Amino acid sequence: MRLLLLPLLLVVTLAAGCGDDDEPLATGDDPPGVALAAEYLSVEVTEDGRPHELVPGTRIRLTFDGDRVGASLGCNQLGGRYELDGDVLVVDELSMTEMGCDPPRHDQDRWFADLLTSRPTLAVDGDDLTMTGGTTVVTLRDRQVADPDRELVGTTWEVDGFIDVDTSMSMAPPDAPGTLVLQEDGWVTGSDGCNSIGYTQGSDPEVGVRHQVTGDRITFEGEPVSTLRGCVDGEDYVARYREVLSGTVTWSIEADRLTLTTEGGRGVTYRAVEG
Repeated sequence: MRLLLLPLLLVVTLAAGCGDDDEPLATGDDPPGVALAAEYLSVEVTEDGRPHELVPGTRIRLTFDGDRVGASLGCNQLGGRYELDGDVLVVDELSMTEMGCDPPRHDQDRWFADLLTSRPTLAVDGDDLTMTGGTTVVTLRDRQVADPDRELVGTTWEVDGFIDVDTSMSMAPPDAPGTLVLQEDGWVTGSDGCNSIGYTQGSDPEVGVRHQVTGDRITFEGEPVSTLRGCVDGEDYVARYREVLSGTVTWSIEADRLTLTTEGGRGVTYRAVEG
């Protein structure tokens, strides 16, 4: 069994100017044409009129929450207070975590941090936000449009990690990643990384796990019908997978990511299987 722990984070501050930390920034009313969504994903980046390729597998994620702006590009987390001066984004101080990323992604984080603190101009056109700083132009799209939340019921969800009270972790599955499908008829199917799970509908009694969704809670009842393959090396993985399929858990979805959390703070994270 391989256990991978997420690295600890250190935080550094990138200052673009001086200010009084005791005096909050006032965002004021959004100027005409700059009504910001909560979250954006990049769709195009140019420099000097030519395409600027991001590090393969990365994308700019930009968030606005009250007077806070945040960003991530597949490595570190950027964050700070902002205000709007007309159509100009003003970020005088930006914090950035220091994860042990490869040089290309680390340099890319620094590049975008410099752009955020350069007082770029913003323009909104429908779902798109354009950020321009010097010869750099970043076009972003409302995340809910660019990468909408998947449906809880009917989607095939694949396990990608486990949650403890204070830490997140991933476990290598014994054979293949576990999957979970909440069927439209209320039954639960999938695989726990070792055996397939399902139900025997129409028998007396009907056997399997059923689900009921109420708000942000899912209640699981019953015992899963399972194949009988022996997977001794995957006992921990299987136990953690099945832990959330008993009783009531809290669920949340962001784009293609589902999180199920027990009342004790343990849980499982999933990615939607597309197609």
